[in-house]
Amino acid sequence: MTDRPRTPPNLSAPGRSLWQAITSRYVLRRDELLLLEKAARTADEAARLDAAVRTAPLIVAGSMGQERANPLLAEARQGRALLAALLKQLALPDSGEDAGAKQRDTSARATTAARARWGERSGSSG
Repeated sequence: MTDRPRTPPNLSAPGRSLWQAITSRYVLRRDELLLLEKAARTADEAARLDAAVRTAPLIVAGSMGQERANPLLAEARQGRALLAALLKQLALPDSGEDAGAKQRDTSARATTAARARWGERSGSSG
């Protein structure tokens, strides 16, 4: 069994929690670890933005005195979207699904597609 990778320095609780949850369950390649580190740092930033949004007014004055949504709302939303995209890019198996099950499912779909393709070809030639 390989050693778990060290938690990157200067992560706050959300980033550390994400890092430890994933590295305790999966063995990642170097490129995946770099992606996970970006996700962990993004989780920290998103948590800070969410905390700021909780204490800030939802509506603020715009440059001309008009009411507008607090820009922190958009930043927090973008942070969550970036975190989701980074985690999706890691392509980890869904919870409750092991990698073998995912591979078997993909293989079964490929087999079905191949049978359909070859079946159509053999049926159309004769």
